[in-house]
Amino acid sequence: MAGISFIVNPVAGGRAHRSRGRLLDDLGSRFPAAECLLTSARGEAEALARQRSQLADHVVVAVGGDGTVSEVARGLVGGSAAMAVLPFGSGNDFARMLGVPRQYDRALERLARARPAVCDVGQVRVEHGDGEATQHHFVNSLGLGFEALVADSAARARVFKGFWRYLAAALRHLPFYRSPTMTLRYGEAVISEPQFLVALGNGRWAGGGFMLTPRAELDDGWLELTRADALPLWRLLTILPRVFSGRHLGCRGVHADRVRAIGIDCPEGCMIHADGEVIARSARRVEVTLLPAALKVMR
Repeated sequence: MAGISFIVNPVAGGRAHRSRGRLLDDLGSRFPAAECLLTSARGEAEALARQRSQLADHVVVAVGGDGTVSEVARGLVGGSAAMAVLPFGSGNDFARMLGVPRQYDRALERLARARPAVCDVGQVRVEHGDGEATQHHFVNSLGLGFEALVADSAARARVFKGFWRYLAAALRHLPFYRSPTMTLRYGEAVISEPQFLVALGNGRWAGGGFMLTPRAELDDGWLELTRADALPLWRLLTILPRVFSGRHLGCRGVHADRVRAIGIDCPEGCMIHADGEVIARSARRVEVTLLPAALKVMR
């Protein structure tokens, strides 16, 4: 690697008490020519990555959780620099797709051996209830309906961490959630009915270990679509344990497909998350397209 920049979220995973000195010393000793940049506000990682995105033969390392990874990826989309990941968050779903170990020392050793590869990126355009339109990118997952509600609730929670935080949020909201009617259009299909959730995965895992889209690959030119009908509570409770291992795809009322583009209308408005961050609370229309090989990554 000709050049390397570490973009560090010092409070990722709620670990503000971790010794920053040890982390920076380790990085400095293993990569003496690298720069280390600490973030202090949301959006800063994306801005720092974008400033380095056109550097050829350069690696920008996201040191943090999935939120930090998503910000760095957004800053590098379409650029020359590659992204690597050191997982310090509570979920680390994208790092898992890259095969990066959760153990700190092993992750650093793998980084030193990593080689460049390509990664697809999802692009989503959202029309909000107030008429505003916004555009976003995601590298791991996009979720509408119940999944977005859980992501939002987990992000606000101050108890538990990672997978357990998402599981607690799911169990809390499950008995009271009402599935909105959505119209999905992709390929030759037009589906208009209440949807419990709609998940689009470039990666397999979301929420720190829920394998919502178990057939997803980062570089195959497809987004994996998983959607669930508005099912009774007892059915949802029997399906939930299967999601941890991806076996929910065999359940009645759960549907899977592959898409490169999809349009979704939700007249009553629905919540949406991209890589775990809520990007809409009352989206009326969503257009998702895949950008093949739009991001360079180190694997």
